[in-house]
Amino acid sequence: MKNLLRIIFLAFITLSFFSCEKEASKYPFTVKVVSEDGVPVTNVDVIATAPVADAIPYFEGSTNESGTVSFEYDKEAVLQIQATRGGATPTFQGCNFVKLEADKNITVKVVLLPYDPSSTGC
Repeated sequence: MKNLLRIIFLAFITLSFFSCEKEASKYPFTVKVVSEDGVPVTNVDVIATAPVADAIPYFEGSTNESGTVSFEYDKEAVLQIQATRGGATPTFQGCNFVKLEADKNITVKVVLLPYDPSSTGC
């Protein structure tokens, strides 16, 4: 009986050392930028960040030929997406928000509209 208990105990200890650790969650998201007509727009500058001062999550990229750009974060977050085209003074802009979810690629659509300097933002 003692030998059986020792074997069970050793098996338990061995399995605990070799048990699989859960892989860290990932929070991928894709931004799709479209025109007012719903046509994907290429070469649009996209910034995704938390809408607070000195935010740590900060992503920057440009849309590809299908009007998309993808990012991945390592934490749950709500991010503000800003899309612009046209340089220092944009000719087009759009914005939206995205709530990231663990291990689920979230796609958010941003509609690009003509730049309006009187607009206060998102």
